[in-house]
Amino acid sequence: MTPRKKHRAAPARPKADVVIVGGGVMGCASAWLLARRGLSVTVLERSVPGAEASSAAAGILGVSAEDHAPGAMSELARASGARYARFCADLGRATEIDVEYRNCGVLRVAFSKAEVRTLARQPGAQALSLQEIARLEPELSRALAGGVRFPGDARVDPRRLLRALHIAAQRSGVRFQSGAYVRRVLIDGERVRGVALDDGRELLARWVVVAAGSWTTLIEGVGLPAGRVVPARGQIVELEAPRPLLSSVLFGPGAYLVPRDDGRVLVGSTLEFVGYQRDVTAGAVRDLLTAATALVPALEGARLGATWSNFRPYTKDELPLIGATKIAGLLLATGHYRNGILLAPITAEIVTALVLGKKPPLVLTPFSAQRA
Repeated sequence: MTPRKKHRAAPARPKADVVIVGGGVMGCASAWLLARRGLSVTVLERSVPGAEASSAAAGILGVSAEDHAPGAMSELARASGARYARFCADLGRATEIDVEYRNCGVLRVAFSKAEVRTLARQPGAQALSLQEIARLEPELSRALAGGVRFPGDARVDPRRLLRALHIAAQRSGVRFQSGAYVRRVLIDGERVRGVALDDGRELLARWVVVAAGSWTTLIEGVGLPAGRVVPARGQIVELEAPRPLLSSVLFGPGAYLVPRDDGRVLVGSTLEFVGYQRDVTAGAVRDLLTAATALVPALEGARLGATWSNFRPYTKDELPLIGATKIAGLLLATGHYRNGILLAPITAEIVTALVLGKKPPLVLTPFSAQRA
C-alpha cells in the first residue's frame, strides 16, 4: 500500500502595517507611538523585550553633560531631552509605572585645577565653587579641585522605562513575539514586503523598522556593510548603600555614578570592542570601584549588588542611523551608541512621522544610512 503524502501546511503569513525588528527602547517606543496613531504593529525580539542594551544602560539623560559637539547630534539630543518629561508623564498615565524620571542635574568634577578649567569651557556648564559642590553633594571627596553642573540634565531608570513601554505598547494593541530571530528583510523590487524568520515563517508588512541595535548588520537585506554598526561592550557595577549618598548624576575621572531613589548607585562604564563577548571582567570592576570610591569615599562601605555588561551599537562617526533607506518602506532606528535611552522619544517620533507620510521634526540627512 502506497503511503499517502503528507502535505505541509503553508507557513502563516500574518500581515501588519508595521513590523519592528528589535524590542529594545527604540522598538518599543516606536511601536507605542505608531499604535497610538491607529496602526497595527508587530515587534519581533530575539530574546525578550528590553533584554539587551536598553535595560542594561545607566539611564543618564545627558543633553549637555555628554559634551556633544555643536551640530546635528547636539540638536537631536536637545530635541529628545525637551520631550522627555511629557514622554514619561504619558507613560505614567498609560501604565501607572514611575520610571524614575528625575530632573536631578549632572555634576562633572575633577581632581586638578587644569581639568576644572577644561570642564568650565563646555557649553551649558555652570561653574561651582567647592563650597557649592559640598552643599549639593556632601559625600563627595574633599580632594576634588572643583567642578561644573548641568542643571537641565536628568536621569531615568531604564528597566522601569522598558517595562512601562512594553506594557503601554501592548495595551495600545502592539503584538510582541519573543524568540523571533529575523534572518532577512524581504524585498519585492525596490519595496519592502516584510521579514523572514529563522524558522521559515514570513511576516508581511507595508513598513519594516530595523531597531536591532548591535545586531543590525547581521540581518540580510538591511543594506549596511558588516562594520557599519558594531558592538561596543560596556560594564557596570551596582552598589547598594544603606542610604542615598548622591542626588545628582556624577561624572568624574574614570567613572560616572548614577543614583537610584532607593540608595543604589550604578557605576559605569567601560568601552571595549571585543565583539559579542558578554563578560564582566575583574580588571574592569576593579577600575570602576577604584574610581567610584575616590569620588565618593562612603561607597567603600556599600554592598556589591550586581555586575553586568552589554553592547552599545556603535558607528564610526558616533551618529545614529535614523530614517529611510534606498528600499521604500524600510526604516532604520539604530546605532545610538551611548545615547539610546536619551534619544528614544525623538527617534520614535521620527519613525512615526515617516510611516504616516509626515515631515519629521528634524532634518535627517546627518543620520542617513547613505552618508559618507
